[in-house]
Amino acid sequence: MKAISLALFLFVSALGLSAQTAVPVRLAAAANLASIAQPLEQAFQKAYPQDVAEFTFGSSGALVAQIENGAPFDIFLSADMGFAQKLAQAGFASSEVKPYALGKLVLFSTKHLNLARGLNVLTSAQVNQIANCNPQLAPYGKAAEQALQALGLWESLQAKIVTAQDIAQALQFTLEGTDAGFVNLSALLTPQMSAKYQQGRDWVMVDPHLYQPIQQGFVEVKGHSSSPAVADFEKFLFSSQAQKVFAQFGYGIPQ
Repeated sequence: MKAISLALFLFVSALGLSAQTAVPVRLAAAANLASIAQPLEQAFQKAYPQDVAEFTFGSSGALVAQIENGAPFDIFLSADMGFAQKLAQAGFASSEVKPYALGKLVLFSTKHLNLARGLNVLTSAQVNQIANCNPQLAPYGKAAEQALQALGLWESLQAKIVTAQDIAQALQFTLEGTDAGFVNLSALLTPQMSAKYQQGRDWVMVDPHLYQPIQQGFVEVKGHSSSPAVADFEKFLFSSQAQKVFAQFGYGIPQ
């Protein structure tokens, strides 16, 4: 009995020591990744148990500003290639910019709209407020703007648009009050959301031909990438394990 207790004590102690000595990799991550952060982190720790991923979420534009002002991030996971390239061009990157996932945009509503009309439903008198994240800071917001412009609806809908700071806040606005909103597909494929909201009834895909592909960009941040955990996360991000998680939540493979 004492031998079993000692073995158990040593096992628990080893787990505690492992948790204490885990090497963090600090990730500045676009807000659309919040919905898949937990499964990504779990897959990363399974592949690299000596490391731990620490996510900070925000709009891609806001995260660029934070990094340029000295925020201590190791890796930037942008919602597009443009903001990652902007960081590199400003001299804040220590690696090349690479696409890691292809995001998809949806129109979401809890108000039982006739979504068979597609984006044209937004012109109806039933819709008074439409949530969209800031097109200047958030690539998904820019994609929504492009889609509405392509259909000739952008100008006529300006008075209805409620601007969110990032895509996560756009989802919050849509859940809490606006008549519709543009959100990332991955947010609606989580177990909690997919159990309650259905494609066709509550949300529809925005035709990807109406907006530029949302190729999400990876780059290491200069001066904060000496940890081996950073190299581990890069290898993981482009591995089959990570791509399986992205595919599970509706992301495509970037070209």
